[in-house]
Amino acid sequence: MIKKLWSNQLLKDGTLSIGAKGIFFGILQLCIYPLLSRSMGKAVFGEILTQLAFVNIFSYSYGESLCNIRVLNQNEDQERTAEYRQLAGISFIGIIIVLAGYSIFIVKSGIFRGLMLGLIGALMMLRLYSDSIFKIDINFKKILLSSIFTSFGYILGYILYSKGMPWYVVFILGESVAVLYAGIAGKAFKIYRKAGSTYSAIRKNYASLSASYLLSYALTNLDRILIGFLINSEAVSVYYAASLYGKTVALVVPPVSTVLLSYFSKDTIVITKKIFRNIVLASLGGILFFFLAGIPVSRVLVYILYPDFYQETLRIIDICNLSQIIYYGCSMINMMAFRICNINFQMKVEVVYAIVFLVLVISGSKTFGLMGLALGMVIANLIRFMIFTVLVYKNIRTR
Repeated sequence: MIKKLWSNQLLKDGTLSIGAKGIFFGILQLCIYPLLSRSMGKAVFGEILTQLAFVNIFSYSYGESLCNIRVLNQNEDQERTAEYRQLAGISFIGIIIVLAGYSIFIVKSGIFRGLMLGLIGALMMLRLYSDSIFKIDINFKKILLSSIFTSFGYILGYILYSKGMPWYVVFILGESVAVLYAGIAGKAFKIYRKAGSTYSAIRKNYASLSASYLLSYALTNLDRILIGFLINSEAVSVYYAASLYGKTVALVVPPVSTVLLSYFSKDTIVITKKIFRNIVLASLGGILFFFLAGIPVSRVLVYILYPDFYQETLRIIDICNLSQIIYYGCSMINMMAFRICNINFQMKVEVVYAIVFLVLVISGSKTFGLMGLALGMVIANLIRFMIFTVLVYKNIRTR
């Protein structure tokens, strides 16, 4: 009976998590991005995508790592709130400095635009971190509401953009709404006491995990950066459109992984080798299903949303989507690694993945262009999946 209640609640929370991701993805990827593409043109849109790739690297690396550390250490969360807030504040300032420097000195965009790009990344980091409050409470209804409010923020931002405001207003307004909601509804930035003796350990874990995340997200966003550097910004737009369907897998797998992490962290579900084998099989089945379903669906999506790119995407569309699907298909295994393995474990795996990824992707792109780059990503992501699977299985003690 208890097991059935857990199963029903897990299904309910998983549905809410997928719904939250779906709403946000639908507005941003299926509405805002295609509209920006049509108004900016292929070349300018490709330049913006490259800049946003750098934003994603830093905001997701620091935001998700701090969020996951807080969820995993939730038993003493009320006492440790001050430490997390200080780390979030330091990260906020650091991200602005790094992204503004990139924009000013590399993109040559000017000081004000550089600061705006930095602000987008810093706000995005806070949005990702502040989700930890709702995950600790296993309150996925509030995560759904946060996604709805954030989507309205993006829509309002686009309306302002269409009236003549700069493009970065779209992202700043959307992310600001999410942070404001988390601060009010979740009291995400409330301090209960001053930082104490736990600060050093939390800071060390945060540094280790965020470093591994930096490697991972740098590699997953490196495709846009390499294409822009080796080919041109128009090719970035074509590649982004070709891999759009693969990104929709993020609507299903990562949200379910998030729910599982919340339950595993409370020891509501005991991780056994049998459970892990079932998760691996489910992941492989999901990869096969989404790939086969994506063969027709991906073409329809690109034809509707990016009609100007359609013919150029046909040669690479399937292999591009497969690389994305395999990467996201590893999400549930990755989440289990957080629970049962040392945080340094994540770093070691990502270092190996980084070396394999760079060798395969760079050599592939030089030999076969976009097709070679995508094929290199497929092989690298398969190797990452296998490494995580083998090493996590060996660390599980309960059959």
